[in-house]
Amino acid sequence: MNDTFLPGNGFDTYEEQDRVLMGLSGSVRSGVAVRILQQQGFAVAAAVVRLADTPEEHAAADAAKALAKKLDVECIALNAEALAGQDAEAARFAALLTAADKLGIQYVASGHYARMETDAQGVSHLFPPESGAPDESDRLATLSPEVLARLILPLGDFAPEDVAEMAEDFKL
Repeated sequence: MNDTFLPGNGFDTYEEQDRVLMGLSGSVRSGVAVRILQQQGFAVAAAVVRLADTPEEHAAADAAKALAKKLDVECIALNAEALAGQDAEAARFAALLTAADKLGIQYVASGHYARMETDAQGVSHLFPPESGAPDESDRLATLSPEVLARLILPLGDFAPEDVAEMAEDFKL
């Protein structure tokens, strides 16, 4: 699958120096999303968002940091316990955007199976994946237009089987 066309290769609208802050979960799927972003020309940094001070959240953060090390990307932990009462997805993206702004990073990304499209007026819209992957767009539906305008979803065009194959190719 090394010669597989990845969206953006040769036709991307992103500049080589564009940076993206990837919400990293520690899953192989998020690792594949990082590799796709890198192939699209992004400089990728990663962040893991903790919404609570629990053993599960610490284990997830440790898994994300281990994956970041394997991917050779910088990873920061964001303590977002103050946002824990909000919708979990909205809270995570609020923490990611705050960190991205402080770091001077334009875009944030996640490994959700959903697609973003921008209309002629420059407004970003969220859509289900066309690949047959499970639709996770509903998990992102509460995000504001400002968040959607900065969100990149690199897995939106891929079926889970494709992601698994890429994970093998990327040795994740």
